[in-house]
Amino acid sequence: MEWKDIIPVLAGGLVILVVALVVKPALLAEPVSDPGPAKPVYVPPTPAPAATPFPEDGPAYTRNFRWTAIDGGVHTTEVRVPEALFAEHRNTPRLNDPLAWGRYALAEEDRPVLEDLARRIAPPTGNPEAEYFGLMNLIFFVQQVPYAHDNSAESYTEGVLPHYAVRRGADAEYPRYPTEMLVDGKGDCEDSAILMAGLLDALDYDTVLLRYPDHMALGIRMEGFSPYYAKYTPKYFDYGGKRYYYVEGTDFAWVNVSTDSTARQGKPLPIGDTGSTGIQSVKSQTPEIIPLRYIPAPAEYRIRPARLPAGGA
Repeated sequence: MEWKDIIPVLAGGLVILVVALVVKPALLAEPVSDPGPAKPVYVPPTPAPAATPFPEDGPAYTRNFRWTAIDGGVHTTEVRVPEALFAEHRNTPRLNDPLAWGRYALAEEDRPVLEDLARRIAPPTGNPEAEYFGLMNLIFFVQQVPYAHDNSAESYTEGVLPHYAVRRGADAEYPRYPTEMLVDGKGDCEDSAILMAGLLDALDYDTVLLRYPDHMALGIRMEGFSPYYAKYTPKYFDYGGKRYYYVEGTDFAWVNVSTDSTARQGKPLPIGDTGSTGIQSVKSQTPEIIPLRYIPAPAEYRIRPARLPAGGA
């Protein structure tokens, strides 16, 4: 075979080899679709640790309360409130509308202090009778916090009226956050009602504020409440299809037993007892019922247009 006859044979073999190694596999392979741009994958963020604006190991006010329980036993209960929390409350403006004062009882910042105090005085037991005694002890604790008027400088730890106390002639109004009253160690009727509401809410009791013309108390929701021991008819009010019984927060029935004003005996006022109070409006009038989670309406302000400086746009 001549050389000119070998070249076509070699060329044909090369074509067959290319077809076998390249073209055929490409034709037999499955088509690959274009995936397009990659879709973003959601990666949940790592939860940050809960903020602790008022650390337990920081500076704190510590106050001891001495009070008498339902069984006649005398107790001393220590309360610790972070100084930063107290300072924040003191620097917070007050709402003038009493319908909005329930928000102070529900302040989230106060919740750890109130839950700790409430569970030490009235620990949940799962026993209805034991929990009722705990509830009464919590009420008696608040009733025995000394009463003090808002317009008295001695009512406050600093010895002066707070900056945001609302002055009304010779009087002043200053509804306190629960932890404020615990640090001051005293307060008036709305302060006691707010403190009691916060403590009971921490134990999941349903409460409302009861506002009289010259007084504020608490209403607690109870079903089938008819204490066999009561020598009075328990007073209650219907609101929103629920029944709320009157609870006094301040009028602990002290009785002087000597000429020494510090030597006194007291009788706590139980749930529903309005006849033993010395407040005439409580005995004869129907209060305004204020839910703790009331949303206040925006206040009205007169807005005047501001004058622009010369050459201003």
